[in-house]
Amino acid sequence: MHPDFPAPRWNGEALRGKTLLPSREQGFGDALQLSRFVPMLAKKVHAQGGTPVWAAFKAVHPLMARMAPKGVECLPHDGPLPEFDFHFPLMSLPLHFGIDADTIAAKRAYLSADADLDADWRIEFADDKRLRVGLVWSGSEGHQRNMFRSVGIERYAKAFEGIENIAFFSLQKDASGAVSTARDGGFEIADRTGKFETFDDTAAFIDSLDLVITVCTSVAHLAAALGKPTWILLDTNPHWVWQLERTDSP
Repeated sequence: MHPDFPAPRWNGEALRGKTLLPSREQGFGDALQLSRFVPMLAKKVHAQGGTPVWAAFKAVHPLMARMAPKGVECLPHDGPLPEFDFHFPLMSLPLHFGIDADTIAAKRAYLSADADLDADWRIEFADDKRLRVGLVWSGSEGHQRNMFRSVGIERYAKAFEGIENIAFFSLQKDASGAVSTARDGGFEIADRTGKFETFDDTAAFIDSLDLVITVCTSVAHLAAALGKPTWILLDTNPHWVWQLERTDSP
């Protein structure tokens, strides 16, 4: 399902004097991972004498706005948009640019956390010298394949039983009941997600961690895009972006 835009999809037409809208598509994870290509598109549009205007999901808008290149206005998708001549879906940018494993932008972080939120967490945990690990064990329960990608907190509790000098933190929203059950069973895991209202809050907390371990969900893309070491647990038939013939993903 695609958003109903009042302008046609761009198919390479001349852009001089035209406005192109890189458009949101599918879920938050898709937006987080594909946003890395917006600067490439903006450079091409500007070179042709056009104007790019970016419409990002409201939930990730602050993150997208911080990484938007100079000359690109980034707006939340649910607000008023300026008039535009063409739109182009984010998920088609790798095909448009002929991206492969050698040319994908994967050498550095391309998203950044809010500096003030980031500083608050770093101050709070300044005296804790343990390795800090964030955990996610389920994607959205409304996702049709969630049963195949979720592991349950009890799997983590069993795997990390008796391990020392590591502070575990839940990054799982609305899971206080599962965390309490795990803690009652002896798994020491803290839960600060009550303070997470936006992806910006989650990003700032992740930035204070040393490692994120997660199933295939938006947090995987968020953590890695922030440059945080990220271990991803995949099912045997994974989402295509993870590929099959390697043990990592650019």
